[in-house]
Amino acid sequence: MEITLNSTHYVCTGGCGGVAPDASVCGTQHCPKEGIPLTECHCTDGRHFAAFEADGVEVSE
Repeated sequence: MEITLNSTHYVCTGGCGGVAPDASVCGTQHCPKEGIPLTECHCTDGRHFAAFEADGVEVSE
């Protein structure tokens, strides 16, 4: 599913790369955050840095 990144979207910060247009939980089997709510994101570049930082996940550019 393609997500348009010009509005609010939700990402998994567990490493699986999950992105959804609506608030939900990670549904990727074996992801460390499987079953945990996705993090709200407002980025337009597809990098989701603010969402990862909000969850305390260190990111590098």
